[in-house]
Amino acid sequence: MAIPSRPTGHQTAPSGAVPPGQPGSGTTQQDPPARAARGELAVFTWKVLIVAGVAALGLFLWKVSDTLLLIFTGVLFAILLQRLAGYVRQATGLAHGWALAIVLVALILLVGGGVWLMGTSMAAQLGQLQEQVTKAVGNLPEEWRQRIMDESKDWPWMNQLSSFASGLVYVLGDTVVVMFAALYLAASPGIYRRGVVLLVPPQGQERAWEVMNVVGDSLWKWLIGQMVAMAAVGTLTAAGLWLLGIPSALGLGMVAGLLEFIPLIGPFLAAIPALLIAFAQSPQDALWVAGLYLVIQQVEGNLVTPLLQKRVVDLPPVVTIGAIAAGGVLFGILGMFLATPIAVVVLVLVNLLYIEDKLGEPRHFPSNGS
Repeated sequence: MAIPSRPTGHQTAPSGAVPPGQPGSGTTQQDPPARAARGELAVFTWKVLIVAGVAALGLFLWKVSDTLLLIFTGVLFAILLQRLAGYVRQATGLAHGWALAIVLVALILLVGGGVWLMGTSMAAQLGQLQEQVTKAVGNLPEEWRQRIMDESKDWPWMNQLSSFASGLVYVLGDTVVVMFAALYLAASPGIYRRGVVLLVPPQGQERAWEVMNVVGDSLWKWLIGQMVAMAAVGTLTAAGLWLLGIPSALGLGMVAGLLEFIPLIGPFLAAIPALLIAFAQSPQDALWVAGLYLVIQQVEGNLVTPLLQKRVVDLPPVVTIGAIAAGGVLFGILGMFLATPIAVVVLVLVNLLYIEDKLGEPRHFPSNGS
């Protein structure tokens, strides 16, 4: 009986068999250079797709940047309303809705009170101003008066009025959007926070909650610094106007403090009624008032606000100034308005998500002790 041979580790291929990878074999095997080329092509294609996706996302965000800035403004006001309502709730024990209503009524009364304090005197001073302007024009030589009348007829009053009305409509529409967004966010903040967290994978949701808490606390500290600056500007303006003998000094100071929240354009808007009232008394008073507003704004913009942001929210003064300049170049007036809080958010995200999570080092902003 024949014993079958035991297979060995090295068997010879049957006669006529072709080794794999050779022409005529049933399987194909690529050369190493071919496999490397295909791998490099796949990596390159993936990188191109990533760059294209990032570029498309960046273009989309740029197109809707105005809307995103309005929503961010609503978030800021929502934080203000929510924190103030929290203080009212702690002091009174009321529900969140009633505390929020009290805060809203108080803010409306504050703004309305400033307008009322300034309004009555403003109307009388404007009438006096009109009389003085008419009298001043009447004292001019006949040739100058005729030239003023001829040039005033050629001014494009209707076009300017139409442009002003169109801009005013846009401003009012944006204000309505911001106010409603702030109200909804402040009334039910948990819903929107949970919605943001659900966009994060489950393993990162706890960290997302922590990041949002730190961002909210940092923005609240920025708002505190901003409110202190507004109070300082309002107090200095009211005191300076009172010393200069300008009527409605308290109302004008309140208006200056409230408009201080709007960078660049706010101080100019606040100075207009004060200059009109002062000019109604005398041109010399108007010059003194213009100098007063200029000095206060220089002190506030270059000294008070940067130092406050450094002390309250730990934001370096150079970052504050640079963010305002960059925001104005990229997004105009609204960009300047939101430049500093956006810088706060960016610094928080970089410190938490990159310095802490990626590099494993302790964050530097905001400080761990804050």
